[in-house]
Amino acid sequence: MADTTATAVRPSAHVITLAGRRAAPIKSALDTTDRDTIALHVQAENALSMALSMLRNPVGTAADLERATARVCRAATMLKRLSAAQVKEVAA
Repeated sequence: MADTTATAVRPSAHVITLAGRRAAPIKSALDTTDRDTIALHVQAENALSMALSMLRNPVGTAADLERATARVCRAATMLKRLSAAQVKEVAA
């Protein structure tokens, strides 16, 4: 049985060298490395988590429902701010 793996690789293959420098990264609407963007996302996620924990309580009261609703409204506000910040970045 002949070894065909050695014949598949060309010993005189040309190597193309790439430039050592890279272009600056382009900011996009999907860029999630901005600290303010991350902070708004974390705040929205935490508010939703708090609301869910209040709603999952089997002995929940009307006050818990009001608090959960307030947390959901807070999360919606954070998401609106996040969306507005991303639109503002794209326009700039």
